[in-house]
Amino acid sequence: MPVLELTDEALTIRLTLWEKLASFQGNVRIPLRHVRGATDDDGFRGTALGLRAPGTGVPGVISAGTYHKGGDRQFVFMTRGRQPLVIELQDEKWARVILGVPDARAMATRINALAMVPA
Repeated sequence: MPVLELTDEALTIRLTLWEKLASFQGNVRIPLRHVRGATDDDGFRGTALGLRAPGTGVPGVISAGTYHKGGDRQFVFMTRGRQPLVIELQDEKWARVILGVPDARAMATRINALAMVPA
């Protein structure tokens, strides 16, 4: 599972070697000023993610990589048994980042507090 590190300045997503290979992506660092907000949203699964290119996908097991839908690009790393955390971005190469985490609601609250996003 990707590890999220939050500081006063940035959100960093650390990936293991296997996660990097599966998603065709290295670690990701996003300045907090580029975070528009975070939510827990179970609608971001399977075919709702869009077209994967590049990445890895096994239905019901893993969705990893860059997904394209409706003109937006999103980075996804979801595995079975995890809740979707959706982080909306601005001025980044992705419109959003979607990660599978154990408690998406708690993590979204923490990100929004640090990014000073209005409730």
